[in-house]
Amino acid sequence: MAKNRFRHVCIFLILLIIILYSLLIYAGRLPAAYAAFKENIGRSQVSRQLFESYNVMDNTFHFELPDSWSAYEESFSGEEILYHLNFISRDKRIHGFVQVWKLSETLKQFIEKSKESAAGIIDFKNFNIKEINVDGKKGYLMDYSRANQKGEYIRAYEAFIEGFSNKMYRISFFVPEKEWRDYYKILFDRIIHLIKIRK
Repeated sequence: MAKNRFRHVCIFLILLIIILYSLLIYAGRLPAAYAAFKENIGRSQVSRQLFESYNVMDNTFHFELPDSWSAYEESFSGEEILYHLNFISRDKRIHGFVQVWKLSETLKQFIEKSKESAAGIIDFKNFNIKEINVDGKKGYLMDYSRANQKGEYIRAYEAFIEGFSNKMYRISFFVPEKEWRDYYKILFDRIIHLIKIRK
């Protein structure tokens, strides 16, 4: 009887060790599985996102933003910025603006000059720029991270699009780097490619 009890205790302990070992291995994978699950939920939310339409500048500029985001126009003195609209997501993670500029140079010159003037002043990392086409017009897409005054990095995703009569259309999205989600690019690209520019 004592032998059987000892045998049962040994089997129980061996099974317990196997279960605990399996849980430790599984727990190491759990954060990755949870992150993938959250990412899939985010992608699903993006695909179901409702948008609000904006027709501005005498209906020559059309863009759309998620209807849950807050937005307000702001005026600037001077003649460079013709239109400015700030926006922020409901969860306050995403903020940015939509602008129309009157340029005295080409868009490419403006981009190069802006990057050069920021070099050494702003701490950039992972700076990428590529050419894009939006509504049949040439543009540039910038994706980078930059340090703010507190030393925390902000992820930026910005599109600059050529328009008519030396106008430049800009839409900029900013997210704290620690809050960045890969599915944001799907949402931002969708917003960028919904832009319509007319004469």
